Amino acid sequence: MTMLAEQVDGVIGVDTHRDTLAAAAVSPIGAVLETTDAPAHTRGYRRLLAFARQHVPGRRCWALEGTGSYGAGLADFLKDAGGRVVEVCRAKRPPVRGGRKTDMLDAVRAAHEALATDRFPQGPGPLVEEVPAGLGNR
Repeated sequence: MTMLAEQVDGVIGVDTHRDTLAAAAVSPIGAVLETTDAPAHTRGYRRLLAFARQHVPGRRCWALEGTGSYGAGLADFLKDAGGRVVEVCRAKRPPVRGGRKTDMLDAVRAAHEALATDRFPQGPGPLVEEVPAGLGNR
């Protein structure tokens, strides 16, 4: 089976929240190219799209957490812009140092989880697809 990593030039992982989005551009071999954050509204969505075009200018996929909740607006925006979106499960891990988790690490984890899957929408059809929990933890 062909893995997503063999089909794209990079993945943009996004950790979604009510007010903010944390994003990481990741290469097909899992190297973090760059990270950013943006507000969770249309202006922020445009900023993330520009970020993606700059850091992964070729074939890319978006790995979003919560496409049915906080990530729904971004998922719709990306689909309307012709983007490929894969939903990944939220991290089920304890917070790190000092009791806080880091959103950027979750964005990187989302991209890595998507890269580990062979489920990627091809051609016409749904642009949002859910990656089963734990698939990226092989």
